[in-house]
Amino acid sequence: MRNARRCATFVAAVAVAGLAVHAAAAGIVTPARTISGPSPFVACADAVPGVVDNAEVEPWVAVSPVTGAAAVAWQQDRWGVPNQGGAHGVVAWSSATDARSWAPFTTCSGGTAATNGNYDRASDVWLSYGPEGVLYQVALQFDWFTGDDAITVSRSTDDGSTWSTPAVVFRTKHTSFTHGEDKEAITADPYHPGVVYVVWDRYSSHKGPVFFSKSTDGGRTWSDAMVIYGKDAGTIGSQLVVLANGTLVDFFVNYVLVKGEYSASLDAIRSSDGGRTWSSPTVVSSMTPSGTFDPATGRYIRAGDGLFDIALDSASGALYAVWQDARFGDGVDQAAFSRSTDGGLIWSTPVRVSTSTRPEPAYRQAWAPSVDVAPDHTVGITYYDFRLSPAGGDLADYWGATSADGGSTWAPATRLTTASFPASMAPDAGGLMIGDYEGLAHTAGAFVGAFEVTTPSASNPTDIQLVTFR
Repeated sequence: MRNARRCATFVAAVAVAGLAVHAAAAGIVTPARTISGPSPFVACADAVPGVVDNAEVEPWVAVSPVTGAAAVAWQQDRWGVPNQGGAHGVVAWSSATDARSWAPFTTCSGGTAATNGNYDRASDVWLSYGPEGVLYQVALQFDWFTGDDAITVSRSTDDGSTWSTPAVVFRTKHTSFTHGEDKEAITADPYHPGVVYVVWDRYSSHKGPVFFSKSTDGGRTWSDAMVIYGKDAGTIGSQLVVLANGTLVDFFVNYVLVKGEYSASLDAIRSSDGGRTWSSPTVVSSMTPSGTFDPATGRYIRAGDGLFDIALDSASGALYAVWQDARFGDGVDQAAFSRSTDGGLIWSTPVRVSTSTRPEPAYRQAWAPSVDVAPDHTVGITYYDFRLSPAGGDLADYWGATSADGGSTWAPATRLTTASFPASMAPDAGGLMIGDYEGLAHTAGAFVGAFEVTTPSASNPTDIQLVTFR
């Protein structure tokens, strides 16, 4: 959910954080830098076991079109087994200050009922900058004991140095976690300051409908949640983009149940009236992921199989999509790529864009792909794979590649990690949790990626790193 209008002046701001990109040649990478640190929430009392202190997962990146500052946010202290789900809170980092901050989404991060933050846990953080430079942060909050949950938005007018009291987008009470809100994403309208959209799904017996809410006052108040798609067997993972003509396009994974068998496709619906009415879905592609696994042990790696990422080139109207798919003949997931040159109405046949040539299929797996597009129309992708791991091991690396012709051809993949890391050290949260998504944005001269790596320390199992490449 990225827009090519974002940020043309990031280079100076990133230099503060030691990540200056200064007209780098093709493929040049600034060394990956750890931007997470010791958890500010470790003193928080836990009434149920399972929290993994200092475990950071699922970073998201946004870059200011006004100041050029980069902001990254992630889940801090992710819960694992036996009570997996959510984290102590959400932490953000900004290149404007080279410091971390947090909004009061949970009691661990200072939230109370008065600040709409009286919840045990937060999850699925997402960031978006408006054209006026306001940074919006959305999070899913929930309470383990009651099943209550909420989606709230906090705003920052100083590039993430400080955050407002979260405003409620949607809040409800549940009797259990079998019907909870899930996978919210926020998009600030790049053409209308103060107009912001949030989309999400509801977890049900399989997956629930797509919900939509809109703010016209800079995220302070929100419209009543409305279902914008609720057919078939459910959805997951909405991402919304705004075309140059004002059309809203919302993408989601759509499940269909036929004769007891589920199938999935990446679909899109459109609104030309600001979200009041929506079209029938356009199918981008079927999706057939098999799931990522540790090649040494066979353990499942939670890495976003069954999800996707979208990028919009607002100048040309081209749209790009990536996801994991096992359709390419070797029985394991690869990074699949498709594009549309007409604003999302017609899509190309998916192609494999991950490039490991290891002879062993388990070491050819590619997972957690992200996509972005720069102002000069260069497309960037990132993903993990095991290509450098010794046989019998599970060492992973993060890779980036670029295309100057809309994805028809790609430059050789560039290694973004400075050292391979063992996937088996990731916290166990319904699988070894590398994360359902990683972050990718752009400057005028480089792509900016935020991603999770594991460490050798049991007391600090994961870190979030930031890197630039082009």
